[in-house]
Amino acid sequence: MQKYIERMIEEKKELTGRINRVSKAVETPPFGSDKHGLSLLAKQIEVMKSYENILEERIDYELGKNN
Repeated sequence: MQKYIERMIEEKKELTGRINRVSKAVETPPFGSDKHGLSLLAKQIEVMKSYENILEERIDYELGKNN
């Protein structure tokens, strides 16, 4: 497997972990969180998930292209 594909796979794995951690923070807000801060976190999660989906598409494309 090409190194750049391996890097994308690793990046996606790390991003998925970050999404999960941020999602937990929204579900169980840390002490002192306010509505605006939680709203911003929810928006951040949406963007991160979009990025995760694009990475997944790129990985699938590159793996399919190399077969």
